[in-house]
Amino acid sequence: MKTMKILALSAVLGALFAGGQAFSAEPERKTVSINDRVPTPEQVAEALFPKQIQDLKAECAQAEKAGMRCQSRIPKSSLDSVLITFPRGSAVLTGEGKEFLNAVGKALQSRESTWISMRIEGHTDITGSRALNERLSQERADVVKDYLVRNFALKNIETVGRASDQLKDSADPGSAVNRRIEFVPEW
Repeated sequence: MKTMKILALSAVLGALFAGGQAFSAEPERKTVSINDRVPTPEQVAEALFPKQIQDLKAECAQAEKAGMRCQSRIPKSSLDSVLITFPRGSAVLTGEGKEFLNAVGKALQSRESTWISMRIEGHTDITGSRALNERLSQERADVVKDYLVRNFALKNIETVGRASDQLKDSADPGSAVNRRIEFVPEW
């Protein structure tokens, strides 16, 4: 019986070690964009919490239960949405943006045990001064957080304003696709 447990633990550790090799360097964040105007909560959940990341997290939890330290690095995933739209120079949510956030809120509620915290990142295009874009990107992230907290009673959400530092379309820095919100779960 003891030998079987050791063999099973060895198999888990081998799988974790193999998985850890794939993620040994600082992983790129896998960003998924949803282009449906009103996605389902399931689509949002799949984008934010991919199955392979959830499986790796479960394997790490098993290793830690057995008194071992998980050597795998759990990669980041995020949901990028240009559909939470803002008029240029504004942090007021549009009706379309609120519809999208309703799906996000339902998805986050359904997976509350999966994430520890959620970071909402606001982005702007290159139009405007650096100071204006910093303020505007933070206001946009804060408006989205306020909507999710007020309508879905979500907790452990932080916000970050990225200004125009991480353009989605660097070939067209003034493009509307650069004015977006990104959701980044912390495992």
